[in-house]
Amino acid sequence: MVTVANDKEIKAESSASMLNDLKKAYKVFDAQSNMLKASYESLRGELDVTNRKLISKNIELSGKVLELQEMSNRMQCIIESLTDSVLVVDTSLNVERNNVVMERLFGRCSAEIVGKPYREITNGLGDVHMLARVINNGESFVDVERVSADTIVLASVSPIYSPDGSIIGAVEVLRDVTHMRALEAKLECHKRMIALGQMAASVAHEIRNPLGTIEGFARLLRRDLEGQPQHMKLAAKIVEGAQNLNYVITTLLNYARPMMLQCEVFRPGRLLSESSDVLQARADELGVILSMADQCADAEVHGDPRQLRQVLINIGLNAIEACVKGGHVEISLLKSDKTWRMRVKDDGCGISEADVGNIFDPFFTKKAGGTGLGLALCNKIVSVHGGEIAVSTKQEKGVVFDVILPVPPAGAYLAKPEINKNVEDRACVA
Repeated sequence: MVTVANDKEIKAESSASMLNDLKKAYKVFDAQSNMLKASYESLRGELDVTNRKLISKNIELSGKVLELQEMSNRMQCIIESLTDSVLVVDTSLNVERNNVVMERLFGRCSAEIVGKPYREITNGLGDVHMLARVINNGESFVDVERVSADTIVLASVSPIYSPDGSIIGAVEVLRDVTHMRALEAKLECHKRMIALGQMAASVAHEIRNPLGTIEGFARLLRRDLEGQPQHMKLAAKIVEGAQNLNYVITTLLNYARPMMLQCEVFRPGRLLSESSDVLQARADELGVILSMADQCADAEVHGDPRQLRQVLINIGLNAIEACVKGGHVEISLLKSDKTWRMRVKDDGCGISEADVGNIFDPFFTKKAGGTGLGLALCNKIVSVHGGEIAVSTKQEKGVVFDVILPVPPAGAYLAKPEINKNVEDRACVA
């Protein structure tokens, strides 16, 4: 009995101990749970604060990104608004940015420029060594002339610096001055022509009087030498020489003095009909095949038909005389919306590249017995009409002369065109 009682007491004490241990463990767990809960609440509070700060920073960063994007777009708009070509490269000489003017200059779209090596996209107008000096040495260059084919540009190149002062790339600006150089050349030519005109006016007056006297006495001498054929022939040569010299002086004076046009409205076909006899006679004489075509028969243009006929005859005779026997010369009249043109095409000896730039200069000629004034006078006549003469040639393959003249806007003149009005006028032939 005593043993059973002791066992019960032991079990009761053991249960009480376990219960106390459970209570202690629960209190510890409860304390730890409260601590974890408090830590969780603290962390959640800190996370909320951090999230709010992060959202604020994100909003601020988004604003900065938007501001940077707007600045970048504004910069691109500024670059695009420039009339000069702009190109930006990095330190590896790869293109980062360009404007549309640069695309037109290089004949490439932006996708073919951006990201590409500089040396591959410049069509002969670039200078890799200059860019390398700018990036490596921090040098700058202003208005350095570059020439490629028929394009002339002035290049200015400067380094691009980062806020810390290091070079991060370079910007190149190309200004197309092709047209300006052409105008400068025309101006220089015009100045030479003014000087030539002043000289011609003074010299011609001094020459003409004694020249007239020489011709007069030579005619008298030729009359007195009738019956002496050999001596008469010599006297006739004196008369002929004096007349030729007088023709050159007259032509020179016509070129040098200010040109007065007698403009009227007329049909371009009139020029073909009034010059065909002269041109066809010379073509028949040299055995050259001449063809004429009027593709603007219904058009009405404004100008001095006598002067323009002189241009057509001059260029036409030059073309005929440049051909060998059996050669071909084609003369055609063409019209577009804003211009009309007289085209003279031959398959003769052509003009060398070295001579093309000089053919409109006074006294420049490769023709035996030529004065070198015919094309110069033609160019002046066309220029006074507001037009130009374009020349396309290949040596030994012929020449194409395009006399390009403006068409006045509709209603710019009210006069009726004069058709088939024959006016005697001597053409100047180089």
